[in-house]
Amino acid sequence: MKIVKNLILTVIALVFISAIVYKALWSKPAQASGGGVSRAALPVNMLVAKPENFTETLAVTGSIEANESVVLKSEVSGKITGIFFNEGQRVEKGMLLIKVYDDDLQAQLTKAEANLKLTEDLETRQKQMLSTGATSLQEYDVSFANLQSAQADVSLLQAQISKTEIKAPFDGTIGFRKVSPGEYITPGIDIASLVNDNPAKIQFTVPEKYSQMLGRNTIIKYRLEGQPAERTATVYAVAPYIDPTTRTLQLKALAPNPNGALIPGAFAKIEVLMETQSDVILIPSESILSESAGQKVYLYKGKNVKPVFVETGTRTNNRVEIVRGIATGDTVITTGMMQITPRTMVTPDKVN
Repeated sequence: MKIVKNLILTVIALVFISAIVYKALWSKPAQASGGGVSRAALPVNMLVAKPENFTETLAVTGSIEANESVVLKSEVSGKITGIFFNEGQRVEKGMLLIKVYDDDLQAQLTKAEANLKLTEDLETRQKQMLSTGATSLQEYDVSFANLQSAQADVSLLQAQISKTEIKAPFDGTIGFRKVSPGEYITPGIDIASLVNDNPAKIQFTVPEKYSQMLGRNTIIKYRLEGQPAERTATVYAVAPYIDPTTRTLQLKALAPNPNGALIPGAFAKIEVLMETQSDVILIPSESILSESAGQKVYLYKGKNVKPVFVETGTRTNNRVEIVRGIATGDTVITTGMMQITPRTMVTPDKVN
C-alpha cells in the first residue's frame, strides 16, 4: 500500500511540474543559455482579421444532356425500301427518314377509295330520293352507314401506310444508322438516334442544406472539361423530393447551344453563387493546422505567439471562414507555422 501511495504522489507531482513548465514556456520569451541574449526571431507573414462581405460559391459537378433525344424505331414490320438521310445530318421536323414496303397497303387503299366513291354516290342519290319521298328513311340510313364504313376503311389504310414512313419527330441531328436498304425490320429494331441539343440541358445535384436556396430561374456558371471559357445557364426544373440515399436535390438548367459546343454526356464544372453574408472573418487556408484535438491557428499577441483552436465554416479555394475562435483585430500568423514551438519568438515580415 505504501508503494502505491508513493506512486500516486509522484504522478501528481509530475503533472503539476509539467503545467508550470508549459505556462512558463508560453508566457516568457526564450533566452539563450548562459548569456541572457534573446534568440533570433522568426520572420513570418501576418494577417489582421477583419469582417467583410462574403458570397459563398457552391461548386458541384454535372452532365450535359440533350434537349430532346429519341431512338427511332418502326411501328410495323417490313422491308426497307428507302433511307433518306446521311449519318450525322441535321434534319427538320417531319422530314422522311425511312420508307418501309407498302405496295400491298397501297393496293388495298386504291380498292377502298373506289368503294368509298361508290358509297358516296349511292348515299347522295338516296338522300335526294328521301327528300321527294321516293325511298324510306330506313333505306337511306343503310346507305349512310355504308358510307361511314367505307370512310373508316380508307382512314385505317391511310394510317397503316403512314406507319411505313418514319419521319423526324423534331429538329435535330441523326446519329449512326443501324439498318441498311432492303433489310427486313420489326418494331423492336433500332434504326438510328435523333438528338436535339439546342438548347442543351445541364443536370446536377446539390446537398440537402442548399435545397431552400435554389429554385427556378437561378443563374449558374459552368465550364466544360478542358475548356476555360465560363458559360451561364438558367435553372428551369427542380426535383420535388430529396434523394433519401444521397441526401441531395436534383436540378436541371437550360443552356444556349447554337454552335453545338455542348455535347450530350459531357462533364461540366458548375458554380452557384449563394446569398451574400456580412461581417464574416476569412483567413488563408494554409494558416490552419489540423490536430487530433481540432483545428488550430497561431495568433501574434504582443510579440508572443498564442495557439488558439477555432471552429471553421465555409471554405473557398484558398480561404476559410472562421465561425469561432478569432475576433476582429486579432493578428493571425499565416506563414512558418510548422517552425513555431513553445519557445519560438516571431517578428512581422509582412502584415496584411
